[in-house]
Amino acid sequence: MKRFKKYLRENRENLMLRTDDHYQVHGILPEHLDFLGTHPDVLAAKGPVTITIPHNLPPVPNSLVGPSMGDNPVSENEVTYLNRGGGRPYNSRMIEGPHRTTRMLTVISRPHKDTGKPFLITAFGGPLAPKEINDPSHTPESKEEAKKFWSEHALLTGSKT
Repeated sequence: MKRFKKYLRENRENLMLRTDDHYQVHGILPEHLDFLGTHPDVLAAKGPVTITIPHNLPPVPNSLVGPSMGDNPVSENEVTYLNRGGGRPYNSRMIEGPHRTTRMLTVISRPHKDTGKPFLITAFGGPLAPKEINDPSHTPESKEEAKKFWSEHALLTGSKT
């Protein structure tokens, strides 16, 4: 963990990184961050992009379960609400089970508010999904979309069953 934290604090030439445990929560390794720091779509810092991880890098966990992943809807009696860490002030709708792996990586980068440099807000395995219902950055419209999506979807806990 200390090495990862040190890595995050080092001066990045092209891409600014968070210094909390957010990337680790998503299973993103320093090798993935190095790759993202050279990817033109990430460096363009224009919001979400979904890219393919090159074969020389390990796949990443994909926690999403539900219809958008080809699964049945996840009912309320199947889930628990847990905090996943990564600086989130809310609990996530979760279901017991190991993560799936994927070479699909969704990345959100924007210009940093102070420096204007590309800033990696998040990166996670799998497709883009609406923000979770209790994410404090919702607009009224985005919260309605999130309620519909997350009524049928959940995230895997990562535990072996």
